[in-house]
Amino acid sequence: MLKIAKTEISKLKRYSVIWIGVATMLTVVLLTRFMATASDGAVHTLENFSDSVIWNNFSLIFPATITMIAGYIIERERVDDTLKNILAIPITFRKLLAGKLIAVGGLAVLLAVIEFVFTMSVFFISRFPGFSFTGMMTALFKMIGMNLFVYVAVLPIIIFTGQRAGSFMAGVGFSFFYGFIGTFASGHGLGSIYPITVGLSLINYQNGETTACNKVLSTGILFLMFAISNAMVLFSKNKVPSAKANKKPAKNKRKN
Repeated sequence: MLKIAKTEISKLKRYSVIWIGVATMLTVVLLTRFMATASDGAVHTLENFSDSVIWNNFSLIFPATITMIAGYIIERERVDDTLKNILAIPITFRKLLAGKLIAVGGLAVLLAVIEFVFTMSVFFISRFPGFSFTGMMTALFKMIGMNLFVYVAVLPIIIFTGQRAGSFMAGVGFSFFYGFIGTFASGHGLGSIYPITVGLSLINYQNGETTACNKVLSTGILFLMFAISNAMVLFSKNKVPSAKANKKPAKNKRKN
């Protein structure tokens, strides 16, 4: 399994879709900076600026982005017609899928680090106050943690659509909606049970406010999503359209 994951990680550099992930991390930081400029009279320290980046990332961009990257990597084997050769080694589809999911999990951490670098760069360029080494490291760990927690929350979507040829874009659309609803769930006291938002309590997200959270419940929800994902991988199959469904109807022969 780890060998498969290592191979998949080495293959990531071939995919240009990775740059879309980098671009979205830059976009969310610039969007947060624009929103900070629009808020009159507010003082933006490193803590609340980084927390705002985390909020915008999970609610607007990251769920759909990581689903798209994972779906693209899985679907690429079918598009390049290499999946049938890989499965003949033999490697089962579920092992291949698990290896790809582990590689994408590593990518989620890398994107969090890139997001952190962009955040710190914009923070220093903007000359916001409140810098400290402790605050900087806290921001890094929060971003890594939130990306991983969101990734676990969308794993069932990735696994479900990844088994079906040509369906991963539907998962991307659903993941965007899934993340966007998180903003309302968090505001109505459901942050500790809604899968996308449970990471907020686990990373001690405050953004200047003291919000009620249940870390035990949030941890339970996270483990439940992980258990569901493991069960889905265990019973996963490569579901492709049948040859009978793709067969074109024969044309009627012209009668003399």
